[in-house]
Amino acid sequence: MKKWMKPISILLILLMVTGLGSSALAIEVGEQRVVVGADLTYEQRTQVYADFGLSRGLIPEMTVTIGEERAYLQGLVPDSVIGSRSISSIYIMTTRPGSGLDITINNINWLTREIYVNALVTAGITDARVIITAPVPVSGTAALTGIYKAFEDITGEPLPAEAKRVAVEEAVLTGQLADALGDSEDIAALINQLKLIMDDIRTMSDDEVRDEIRNLADQLDLVLTADQIEQILRLARSLQNLDLGALQGTLEAIAGNMGRLTELAQSAGGFFAGVTNFFSGAGEFFASVGAFFADLGRAISGFFSSLFG
Repeated sequence: MKKWMKPISILLILLMVTGLGSSALAIEVGEQRVVVGADLTYEQRTQVYADFGLSRGLIPEMTVTIGEERAYLQGLVPDSVIGSRSISSIYIMTTRPGSGLDITINNINWLTREIYVNALVTAGITDARVIITAPVPVSGTAALTGIYKAFEDITGEPLPAEAKRVAVEEAVLTGQLADALGDSEDIAALINQLKLIMDDIRTMSDDEVRDEIRNLADQLDLVLTADQIEQILRLARSLQNLDLGALQGTLEAIAGNMGRLTELAQSAGGFFAGVTNFFSGAGEFFASVGAFFADLGRAISGFFSSLFG
C-alpha cells in the first residue's frame, strides 16, 4: 500500500467504527410511560396520577397484573410478600445516555431505592427518571415488573430474559438481607462491588469468592452468616453469566451516589484505576489522531509535489 493511502484507510476505519457506535443508540430520549397496578380502584388510580404530577390520558398507560408479577417472583419470595393484588405503579421517562437513574419512591415498604437501582442496571436499564408509588404501603414488587414492561414497550425490544431473572433474584436477595441486617445501602454496596470485579470473580474458585465476600462485608461492618454468604455466592455466579462490561460507567455513577460504595471501590483500586487508564488511553488516542492528521498533511503535500514538482 502506498504511504499516502495508509492514513486515509485509518480514517475510513475510524469513521466506520464511529458510525456503528452511534447507530446502536436506539432509545429515544424523553419517551414516557405509566404502568399502574391492575387492581387499583378508580380513586386509587387518581391518587397515583397525583403522585406522578400528571393528568391521566397525556401519556401512554399500561397495567401490570398479579399474574405477571408472579411470573417473575414465584419461588423467590414468599406469597405474603407478593400479595394477591397488583398495587404499586410507576412512571418512567428515558433520559440522555450517561445521565443515570433518578428514582423516587413513595409508600414502598420493602424494596428500597438502592434495590431498584441495582435491579434496573442489572437488567440493562441505565438512564431514566422513575417514580414508584402506591396509594397504601406495599412491598413494591409489582412496580419492578411494571418498569420492565414499560421499558420494553418504549424500545420495542424485550430485555434479555436472563438479565431480568438475575435482576429480580438480586432485588429479592438484597431485600431479604436488608430485612435481616437492617441496612439496604451497605448490602447494595457489597453487591455492586462484586459486579465491579466480576471479571476476577469468573476466574475465582467458590472459596475465593467467599473470601472476597467476607472481606467486603468486613469493610462495610456487615456481619454475615454462612448461609448469607452462600446466598451472595449464588447471586455472584448468576451475575457472572451476564455481560456487565457495558455497564461499568453506570456502576461508577452508582458508586458516586453511595458513600460507602465509593470508599469500597477506591480501596479496591482496580475499577478506578481502570477509569484512570481509560482517560490515559483516551489521551494517547487523541495524540495519535493528531499525529495521523500530521502524517496525512505530509502525505498530501508529498503527493502533489510528486505530481507538480
